[in-house]
Amino acid sequence: MKSYVSTNLGPLARLTEARNLYLKYTEDMSSKVRDLVEDASRAEGRIGDLLGRPVRGLKMLEIGPGQQLAQLAYFSRDNDAVGIDLDTILPTLSLRGTLQMARNNGWMRTSKTIVRKALRIDSRVRTRLTAELGLARMPELNVQQMDATQMAFADDYFDAVYSRSVFEHLPDPAAVLSEIRRVLKPGGVMYVRLHLYTSDSGNHDSRIYVDHREDLPYWAHLRPEHAHKVRSNTYLNGIRLSEWEQLFRNEMPGCSVEHLESGDDREYEELRRLRAAGELSDYSDEELLTTTVEVTWCKPTRA
Repeated sequence: MKSYVSTNLGPLARLTEARNLYLKYTEDMSSKVRDLVEDASRAEGRIGDLLGRPVRGLKMLEIGPGQQLAQLAYFSRDNDAVGIDLDTILPTLSLRGTLQMARNNGWMRTSKTIVRKALRIDSRVRTRLTAELGLARMPELNVQQMDATQMAFADDYFDAVYSRSVFEHLPDPAAVLSEIRRVLKPGGVMYVRLHLYTSDSGNHDSRIYVDHREDLPYWAHLRPEHAHKVRSNTYLNGIRLSEWEQLFRNEMPGCSVEHLESGDDREYEELRRLRAAGELSDYSDEELLTTTVEVTWCKPTRA
């Protein structure tokens, strides 16, 4: 199974998704790029704190950099950084590259990439990213097509491994964590941020991202009578908060697991209403209101 597989949406839902994603990526693009840089800066800070030194001159691995490559560009400025993705990632389109992408990613994913590049969304993001990072031009980035459950790297190879908004799409995250543990040097650091499935937006319905829910209730994917209204545009493993905590602690003993970005006022009010009606009783407030989980780990040094 692909790590990021589009679900089977009908034509009308696809058009709605395309409109919403266009709005998501283009409205206030400067602010969105700034947020990406701030996320990368936060990752850099956490990694540096655990390493006990600046994040410079390191061998770094990003799992699932995606098509826009923002974090990889951030860390490639001062480090030997490589990104791996199960999909084929192309900075620019060519006939040969597009055919390769179609064979590997499927025509639906490829079509979305072609449209995004034709609308110059990726190039505009990169232009703004280059300016935000104070670079004269985008650095040449090392991206390899690779399965994160079977990495081609040697043991104890990387100083740091990081990933953002990818683990919720992995069919076998435990296998990926095992590989991260293998390729990290003793004393090396893992930094992972994931979008929690049980959050309201954890269903990855694009209407939520642009605040145009139509008939979609809050936490619809967790409420059986409303689940049919959800239009997820990707494969989601559906792992819950306690399951993630157990999974990470089994694979990375001593790791730190933090819950970030709790719900806004509307979510708190809606949750109070649903609780009063006896709904969502199988879920804690924490897993419903936590949007992002951040996990850090330092691989023990050998005795």
